[in-house]
Amino acid sequence: MDKLLEQDTKRSVFKILNTIKITTISALILAVFLVAFLQVYFDKESPAVVKAQKVYTTVENARIVVDENLKTCLNEFQSGKISEEYLHSEIANQTMLLLNLEKESASFKEQLELVKQKDKVFGFRSIKIFFGHLGMPAVASMLGLYLLILFFKEEDLFFKKVTLSFSIAGLVTGLFYVTWVFYPSPDIPQWAYILLLLLFSVSGTILAFFVGSYLYKLSQLSLVIKIQNLLSYITFDIKRKYISKQDRQEYISDYLGEIEKLSKK
Repeated sequence: MDKLLEQDTKRSVFKILNTIKITTISALILAVFLVAFLQVYFDKESPAVVKAQKVYTTVENARIVVDENLKTCLNEFQSGKISEEYLHSEIANQTMLLLNLEKESASFKEQLELVKQKDKVFGFRSIKIFFGHLGMPAVASMLGLYLLILFFKEEDLFFKKVTLSFSIAGLVTGLFYVTWVFYPSPDIPQWAYILLLLLFSVSGTILAFFVGSYLYKLSQLSLVIKIQNLLSYITFDIKRKYISKQDRQEYISDYLGEIEKLSKK
């Protein structure tokens, strides 16, 4: 009875652990997918920035209109279409309006810049741009981590090495650009880029060596198989098809003698 209860407990624990594992893996896959495409769900600019931009644009457009009106009045006065009194009247009215609009425009522009500054995410203009730069590096990092896990699971030595090479490439690339996204300065130092290129070169060289070694072994294996087929043909087919029964014993004796000589060289 106790053994049955113990077995039931083990099965229950196994089911719980298996459920946790499946849930965790599913959550990670979903998270990777969402990070890659999360930028789609955000606008290029936040509502606050859009509102501030609209107010500033309205005032700035009004300022431009007043400025154009003043230029038009001057042109019309020079061409004799309006009198000097009318020109002075328009200049007096439009100049005051222009000065007020310039002050408002400068004020609203300053407010717009403040809103944009608050809207920044890790130095990026908006959360959309932030996720746009973070998505692919995060995916590359997760794929590199997944390949690293496969490296410990893979039994074939060649594919184990290849998996490790791609894992290193994915992790180095992904983590480098993830670091770049969160790096406080405008850009990562130049030496970091040089180090990344160096790591890529080393990884590429190692991968090329593994692939070349594998292809060489395949060619050697093919040669061994061909030699085995040839020896099989010489040993069995020729003896059976082309040598008479009375000469077969002598043939086998000579054949074994030649093999013995080759083994001694």
